[in-house]
Amino acid sequence: MHSCLRLVKRRGIGSPFLATSCAHYFKETLRGAERYGLKVDYLLQQSGLSKEELNTPGWRGPSEKLAHLVQQVWLTLDDEFMGFTQHRCKPGTFAMMCHLIIHEVSIGRALSKGILYYNLFTDDIRMQLIEVEKGDQLIFEVVFARPDLDPHNYFLEFWLSIWYRLICWLAGRKIPIQEARFHYSRPDDRVEEFRYMFPTTHLFDQQVTRFVFSRELLTTPIVRSKPELKSMLALAPLGFMVVPSDESSYGRKIRSYVLATKSSQLSFPQFEHMAEVLGLSPQTLRRRLKEEGTSFRNVVEGIRRDVAIQHLVRTRQPVARISEIVGYSETRAFTRAFHTWTGMSPRTYRKTFLERTRHE
Repeated sequence: MHSCLRLVKRRGIGSPFLATSCAHYFKETLRGAERYGLKVDYLLQQSGLSKEELNTPGWRGPSEKLAHLVQQVWLTLDDEFMGFTQHRCKPGTFAMMCHLIIHEVSIGRALSKGILYYNLFTDDIRMQLIEVEKGDQLIFEVVFARPDLDPHNYFLEFWLSIWYRLICWLAGRKIPIQEARFHYSRPDDRVEEFRYMFPTTHLFDQQVTRFVFSRELLTTPIVRSKPELKSMLALAPLGFMVVPSDESSYGRKIRSYVLATKSSQLSFPQFEHMAEVLGLSPQTLRRRLKEEGTSFRNVVEGIRRDVAIQHLVRTRQPVARISEIVGYSETRAFTRAFHTWTGMSPRTYRKTFLERTRHE
């Protein structure tokens, strides 16, 4: 789901950086289990988590722990819908659907068969693929029969994330979303995360929740094989909880360029220089990034935040030094930015993390 989930690798300053997720998604993962009257302390303990950290403002956790928590809920409830629908969905259902569609030649045929598969056995989640004759658009629409069982739209976002990442995985690249429409109001507590989960323009308070793609998606070939599917499913749900990478995207190219240096601290190029490196004019690069649902500033800030968090929790370096590593000349400016990213100061974030690990 989420990135809220961002995967960053940094060569020269330590081991690979993990994707992280905001506390909202950890807490909401448990809501379905709580509705069934289950005690969630055990589920948290099994995933190396505690209620205290989940309730800490601005806390973020690694995607591995969130994926493990999701697995615990799946197995405990015997339900891939995680208790957010009226009827349960046996674990293995999604995998069986993937095995059914992997033999199709195009994304359009795979989506149509996958949607039919789910619509045949459940009325809890209704999906449809709509071809818009005017405008050359393809709409992927999702409606929950009992939205009251998912009051914060957690599982709806999880479901959208899984299907979007499946589409990208089948195509072997990140598929652009032209527009994302949501039937509920703007979630201010995580709207920042949407930029990474669903990189596009977001519209809220719409009639129905739907993703708008280009109709070209219908004929986009599937490049994956059955052995690759088995490997992908073996990592589920972690593989669906990281932003789908696209080595050809310009945001990814900028990120790779910045993180490729072996220097002990980050160095960010000027935007004009980055455009020259990529063989584009500044205007074209700005437009391409906008089409990908991001900007040069967003890419830079995403790198800074994830690198800063990992140094705070993995090293004993002073905040002033971490500030320098991520490219801030003044510690105060870094502290303000970090508070914007996480809701707390760097020192408080580190203290909270260390106190949690002592009790694990």
